[in-house]
Formats: sequence, C-alpha cells, structure tokens
Amino acid sequence: MRGDHAHHFLYYSQELEKDSARIDITGDEHHHLHRVLRKRCGDTVYITNGRGIIVCGTVETVGDTTTEVRVIGTVEERTPEQAVTLALACLKKDAFDQAVRQCTELGITRCLPFAADLSHLTDYSDAYLERLRRVVLSAMKQSFRSILPSIERVAPFERLLREAREHAVIVAGDADGQPLKPLHERPGRLLIVVGPEAGLSGDEKRQLEKCGCEFVSVSAYRLRSETSAAALTAALLAPSCDGGGDPV
Repeated sequence: MRGDHAHHFLYYSQELEKDSARIDITGDEHHHLHRVLRKRCGDTVYITNGRGIIVCGTVETVGDTTTEVRVIGTVEERTPEQAVTLALACLKKDAFDQAVRQCTELGITRCLPFAADLSHLTDYSDAYLERLRRVVLSAMKQSFRSILPSIERVAPFERLLREAREHAVIVAGDADGQPLKPLHERPGRLLIVVGPEAGLSGDEKRQLEKCGCEFVSVSAYRLRSETSAAALTAALLAPSCDGGGDPV
C-alpha cells in the first residue's frame, strides 16, 4: 500500500469523473462514512471510481442520506498497465470468496469463474455473484486500489479455452509444474488459471497446453485452490500490484 495513505479509508463512487469538482456520497458508502467512521465537515476523504482515478476531497455537508465532498486534488489517475484475469474453477463459496478477495488486493483486474471437470460445483447463482462483487469492492477499497475488478458469470471450459487463445500469457498453477519465471519476461494480457481442489483433468491440461499455457509451481507443498490463486497472483504481479503501485 502507498505509505502516505496507509491509514486512510477509500470510498467508492461510480459518479466520479476526471473533472468532477464535487461528489455526493450515498447509500452504503454514506452510511460507513457518516455512521461508522463519524466523518464531519472539514474532514479529508479519498474517493475512487474503480476505473483508475482516486481523488482527495473535503467533506462539505453531511445529511441523513448524502455526504457532499468537494474535490481538492487527484491522488491517482491510471489505467492498468496489464489486464490480469483470474480464471478460477468453481469452489465452495467461502473458499472462492477468500481467493477473489486476496487476488483483488494483489492486483487482478477481472475474475472468470469456470466449471472444471473435477469441480464439485459447476455454477453460482446471481445472488452469489452479486455478493462476490461486494467482496471485490470491499477488497479494492481496503487495499487502496483504483481499479475495481469485474466478476463474470460462470463459464464452461470451452469459453476458458477461447479466452486463453486471446491472451498473450497463460499461466496455470500445478504442483508438478516448472518454477515460475518473472512476469517482466512475459509482457501482454495475462490469464491466471487455477483449478479445483482435485486439480485440472488430464484432458483440460492438454487442451490448455495447446493454447500455449505454461504450468508452474509456486510452492514446495500442495496448496488449496484458494491459496494457490493468491500465491500465484502474488508471485506474478509483485512488486507492482494494480499496474504499478508501490510494494507493500
């Protein structure tokens, strides 16, 4: 996390634009700002639109449903230097939550759940996907990121293969894989593939291999899928999470 902002909370507003002079904070964000953190007129707050912009502002008015903030400066304005998609096989929901939360903090820009041959679950409800978007939003704010990762609907394995053919770099976690090479040696759109607890099937591995997938190991031990997702993402993206931020 950037040292200057290590103890500041980040708020989210879709309405924030590059030239915004004032922002109205509403809904859950207003509740947290007003009722939980007890922000008052004159306090400094930070706001992101999840599309690469973070601004600093001063609270001007606090109402029952809205906090009005005057923008005083731009803290960050960027687009991700590299699009990073985490393709994660369907897991139990608490494990999937954990993986996506940690990988958001580490710098992914998109999550694509997929149904694998050996997955115990093969789909998620709309309600769960909406919950997962709230998990991602919270993780983005906690880690002071300016990019909100998108959450896609569960994809069949055939769609994952199409995605793989469109990416410059495809890396899959595999306990028997080769040691990981530094990411800077492989520029381009990155697809990180993590299978279910039982692993990818032999046929799935062969099909990914035909797409140019590299199977790598990031630990001397067998990792759970949610741990593997975080470890692989961290190894690939460190030290510049979120397309170029400072190391933690």
